[in-house]
Amino acid sequence: MPSTVWSGEKTFTATSATATVVAIPMPHRGILKRATLAQASGTNAGFTADLYTSKQDTEPNSTLPASVFHLATFTAANNVAVSENNDLSLSYLNRDGTPTNPQRYLYLKITPAGSGAKNFVLSVTVDTPTLR
Repeated sequence: MPSTVWSGEKTFTATSATATVVAIPMPHRGILKRATLAQASGTNAGFTADLYTSKQDTEPNSTLPASVFHLATFTAANNVAVSENNDLSLSYLNRDGTPTNPQRYLYLKITPAGSGAKNFVLSVTVDTPTLR
């Protein structure tokens, strides 16, 4: 099946020691091939982040198990500013939309370590299969 390669990036700010959810504009379905999450400012103290196919899993009062819409995890140890994977090949579909109203987002839930506000950049490459 033919496909089109799509790539993009999202810059955002997150506060240390606090979970922040960021909507990442992306094709509503595809194969996540590569992803890099990099800290762009602030003291490198590491971070943990998870990428989800639905905003339902990122809400604190969700009754769903944490793994229902989980797609990928990013971690960076203390003094490291980048977490990347260049060989993911993870198929996904946004679960918040419908076939006639697809939602074009994935959701990143990030908790930076350390203190203060920090800027991050998430860069992704996605294969988007074309329909016949």
